[in-house]
Amino acid sequence: MRKKWLGISLSVGITGALIWGYGASASADSTTMGVYESALHQTKEAKNMTAHAQLTLTDNGAKLLTLEGVAKIDHNQHIGNVDATFTDTLGEKSMQAFLEKDQVVVKKGDSNVYRVMEKMDRGHQSENDVDNNRGAMMHKLFATVFGDLGKNATVENLPDGGKRTSLQLSEEQIPAFIQVAGPIIYDKLAEHSQEASSSENHLSVQLPRLQIQVDQVLLNAKIDEKNQIEQQSAVVYLSGTDASGKEHKLQLSLDIRLSDLGTTTPDRIDLTGKQVEKVSREDMKNKWRTGWTKHSDSE
Repeated sequence: MRKKWLGISLSVGITGALIWGYGASASADSTTMGVYESALHQTKEAKNMTAHAQLTLTDNGAKLLTLEGVAKIDHNQHIGNVDATFTDTLGEKSMQAFLEKDQVVVKKGDSNVYRVMEKMDRGHQSENDVDNNRGAMMHKLFATVFGDLGKNATVENLPDGGKRTSLQLSEEQIPAFIQVAGPIIYDKLAEHSQEASSSENHLSVQLPRLQIQVDQVLLNAKIDEKNQIEQQSAVVYLSGTDASGKEHKLQLSLDIRLSDLGTTTPDRIDLTGKQVEKVSREDMKNKWRTGWTKHSDSE
């Protein structure tokens, strides 16, 4: 189960890092902070939106993985849906996911089974309280970790009345903890990918085993004339040498385009008459626990 969701988890994690990390990085510079955070606040005020995302991973120019998806989110109703397509070494796969107030429904493109998973209980705190607490915590964390990276950020006024904010970090400007943690995280991902089954039911991404370093990070955000974030993108350049001495240049690219702010209605799913497989929270915990135990035993 852990391997099966590797690509999805990776894409979600990168998306979150882009949004939070860029906002926190820019916050060290008062001008850029004001421009970006004002646009971020204005964008969140829309309450609902459509996000078009594309993630690409290449090794020496050859594509290892491509993820493309469209997500429709309504923050007020706490509902949403995702249509995603994954292309790996075995070909193309697809999936649909529907986020409801009390459950998540997932269907693979080649299956007639709808897997229904209970949402995690947030306790007695309201959704807004949880979101506000998480936002405050992440802001403090990134402000502490990234320090004054915002001094490298820039703001450009565009002819259409919008703005573009950018942050470019060279190898020397990348925080030391990223250069230390990056190779550790990559090594674990590469190990899991090498273990992945070649079955069509799993994502098959063979990451090369490397001693890597992070060479460059590029972040950009396009803000429209309404002061709403229209597009965000990130490119991360990695390099390393494998056991045979061959040099690898990896490039991870992510592009997120927002549209229909304030006018998006997420798609809903009617499970009447459909083949349903229910997965409880305890089942999910046991599967993850079993997966990690097997991995630990193999080490």
